[in-house]
Amino acid sequence: MCPPNYLFLAVVCFPLGLLATARPYTLTKAFEIVDAIGRNPSGPVEPADWNVALTRLVGAAFALVGGGAAVTCLL
Repeated sequence: MCPPNYLFLAVVCFPLGLLATARPYTLTKAFEIVDAIGRNPSGPVEPADWNVALTRLVGAAFALVGGGAAVTCLL
């Protein structure tokens, strides 16, 4: 039987990691919009390039951890 924490990693981290890897700009822009709530409007909010790259990198790590947990659960 698969431990509950491995199952959690497989079910939650793997899809979120794939999303962050496939659509890092969209996800980062959503985070920037939420972060800008309460500030004086000064134009459209755009994420920095380093933030988009970091989101893609962390998303790939999440997908690897979630995929590894899924493989462990299936074996």
